[in-house]
Amino acid sequence: MKLIDERGRLFGLINLFDLLALIALAVVLTAVGIRIAAKSGEKQANVQTKTWIATIKCPSVPDSFAESVMRDNRLYYETDGFVNAIVVEIREEEAELLGVIHVDGTTIVYDPNLKDVYVQLEIQDDPRDECVKVGRYAVCVGGSFPIKTPYAFSTNGLVLDLYEK
Repeated sequence: MKLIDERGRLFGLINLFDLLALIALAVVLTAVGIRIAAKSGEKQANVQTKTWIATIKCPSVPDSFAESVMRDNRLYYETDGFVNAIVVEIREEEAELLGVIHVDGTTIVYDPNLKDVYVQLEIQDDPRDECVKVGRYAVCVGGSFPIKTPYAFSTNGLVLDLYEK
């Protein structure tokens, strides 16, 4: 089998000039696709984010929780990686547990091994979203919210406050 036959076809299948035209078309389409993708990426990078501050209460966690959260103050979820929130402040209080019920009402008992931890997050949110999100989790006052960093165990907290900075 000849490389180019008597009719000018490469391997007897396609004309050499047609092949060159197809290659040129593929190069042009690839260049246009790359340019469109680059412009789309620039538009996404130019979106101004809104900064939100959220206060989350993590009740009755071990007393080592606050320290482990502050080892790396970025929130991290296994499915999302590092997300758009960092811990800016953390405060511990004695964990309040309901104790024994007496005739005069309930007694509050403090567990020395557990703490109520208040975590303040700074969230960089896309204003085009309908709600404030950290990774894939919505943040709304009164709702449950997971707190997880690379060094801390995961716990669910209660969103106490959310305001725009």
